[in-house]
Amino acid sequence: MQMTSLPEYTPLPGELVEFQVPDTVLAAAAAAPPHPAPPSHLQENHLRRRLANDRAGHPQAPWAGVHFDLPGRLDSGAMAAALATWVRRHTTLLTWFASDGSGFRRHAVTPDTVRFVAAPLGTYDSGEAIRDYLRARLVPATDPMRWPPLTAGAVLRQSSSTVFVAIDHAHTDGLSLQYVFDELRACYTAELSGTETDLPEVGSYVDFCRLDRERTALVTASAPEVARWADFLRAGSPVSPVDLGTEPGRMYRTRSLTMDLLDATEADAFARMCKAAGAGFSAGVLAALGICGHRLGDQTTYRALTVVHTRDEPRWERAHGWFINAVPVEFPVTGRTFTDILGGARKALVRGRNLSGITPMRLMELVPELGGLLGDVTQTLPLVSYVDFRHAPGAREWGDGNAGFLLGEGRAQGLHIWVNRLCGRTYLRIQYPDTPLARNGVRHLAACIRQVMADVAATGDIDANLEHRVNKSPSR
Repeated sequence: MQMTSLPEYTPLPGELVEFQVPDTVLAAAAAAPPHPAPPSHLQENHLRRRLANDRAGHPQAPWAGVHFDLPGRLDSGAMAAALATWVRRHTTLLTWFASDGSGFRRHAVTPDTVRFVAAPLGTYDSGEAIRDYLRARLVPATDPMRWPPLTAGAVLRQSSSTVFVAIDHAHTDGLSLQYVFDELRACYTAELSGTETDLPEVGSYVDFCRLDRERTALVTASAPEVARWADFLRAGSPVSPVDLGTEPGRMYRTRSLTMDLLDATEADAFARMCKAAGAGFSAGVLAALGICGHRLGDQTTYRALTVVHTRDEPRWERAHGWFINAVPVEFPVTGRTFTDILGGARKALVRGRNLSGITPMRLMELVPELGGLLGDVTQTLPLVSYVDFRHAPGAREWGDGNAGFLLGEGRAQGLHIWVNRLCGRTYLRIQYPDTPLARNGVRHLAACIRQVMADVAATGDIDANLEHRVNKSPSR
């Protein structure tokens, strides 16, 4: 699936329908009793940031979603029922949070409460008009402090219809969203045929949140994981390999750049090269980023935060929730070849994954004095995510179904780098602060990443020090 931020999204025009919750159901949800499972550390931090940003007058759009097409004119009543079936399947989507002054309390509606109805909103003559409606609607409609924390709708046309779903980030992540296309289609097909939905059972992210709290409570300030985090934070943040033109402590509206890196054949060759060196594709991505840091910014060490999943049991595999953590990676980029750099990246990734059981939020609870360092590092270091989506159910149909990820608008000071491997291609997306220098520098960075990975795919190894292959971005 292609990642698209909402300002970039322009669906085909048509009749807009929103799947809304009846007022009686909303009233019952607002009176839902407390649930004993606490929010996860990620959820609690997310909720605190959302409220703080609202108070500061910097509203965010912390939701994520998907869009896809179905053939013909959608049966909106059947899709409303299918959406209800799908929400009942994932218990985190049955919950909402309330602030009790010192923290947050989870509430949960019962599955039989869930109901959606199709509300016609009129015919839109342009995709831009639909996008403008969604930009105004999706943030208030995905509020984790009330139920439901998601919204969905469709654009109806005779030849095809577009379905979209948006969910507050407290309840979802990229690996969860990859299943929505297949699962919601299956629920819709079952509604049309009057049969039961044939989907595998899944675990509950609500249960995971309780287990997460229990496990992290056993981690003490003297744990080796805490020491490794502390050493990483105290080493500081290196200068970015490209000038972002940002001021310390200031957040900026974001822009994004998307670029194809490899076709399917090239991606297979890149993967074989990494495997032959004892590493995986994800380590290869980090090695490429490290080489670009050296070529563009003369960096001798690559430091970043990388996203890892926490789906450590089979029951979580298809569960919907926020099953991720950000962990530190650090490795030297002074080797002569890509293979030299790759070995260090592999070791750094293994070390980082060993820290996946402790979130940055738990770290601050244990060692409060690290809070300031953590804030600086998380705002300035790149956040790197690699995901192989080729094996998701229905992935080979994503292209025909015009399926894609949909993201809200945000603010940032540093870079967020995604590398996503699909069945036919591997692409790069970089989200960056919207400054003139960043726009220029990120183009150079993206070109460097593509060049390094394509050269490795073509030749099997490359000289890591060929700085002339990419022009450096100008300094301020």
